[in-house]
Amino acid sequence: PDTKYLLAEKLLEDKKYDAAISEFQDIVDKSPSSSLGLDAQLKIAQIQHLYLGRSKEAILAYQEFLRRSKDQAKNREVEKTLGDLQFQNFENYDEAIASYSKLVKDNSKSKDAEELIFRLGRAFFLKAQFSDAIKIFQLQKTQFPEGELRWKAEIEIGNALSGQGKCLDAIKQFDLVIAKAAPPQKALANFAKASCYEELDDLDKAYELFSEIKDNYPTPSVVELKMQKIKRRKILRKR
Repeated sequence: PDTKYLLAEKLLEDKKYDAAISEFQDIVDKSPSSSLGLDAQLKIAQIQHLYLGRSKEAILAYQEFLRRSKDQAKNREVEKTLGDLQFQNFENYDEAIASYSKLVKDNSKSKDAEELIFRLGRAFFLKAQFSDAIKIFQLQKTQFPEGELRWKAEIEIGNALSGQGKCLDAIKQFDLVIAKAAPPQKALANFAKASCYEELDDLDKAYELFSEIKDNYPTPSVVELKMQKIKRRKILRKR
């Protein structure tokens, strides 16, 4: 088996990815729960994921690894990778929520716990489960009141309130960010606040806010499009 593993590694080094997968699979088939077999299974998943971009096959291979592995550290990294794959590649928010929830439960004191909680909140938000998203972001704030993602969580709470149609509450939330956060977060909160005023049909206030942030927003062209849209709406109103 060691010789076959070295051969598979050499094939991978030579960018013969399918041939490498075949050799690693032979090792897995002969000794699926051995240390070498588990390493080979993880290699198969990583080749599918990182070298070939075959996300569906990678997910199945990672899941197969988790079914047999007892290595908590490796399992945690694989769970995180699975969550990211499901979240980013397939918009499979139910699976992503399941993966992130398990990681948050099992690793509440880890270095990246704040990031995992934030990702869980985002998954709930993108699934339009706004109340659940708010609860998760509040949990993040409670556990990491001075965390690096604190103000991103505050913005996401405002976005979730807006998603619920509670624009006035969302504006108050964005004002909190504008008053206390760093400039990058302030710009995002101002954009979201202006969008709320647009949603409330207060076009003058929305246009004023967009005008103020246009030069400081990460993508000024997006702000410009918003301003043009408001101009057209105001012209249509006068007809």
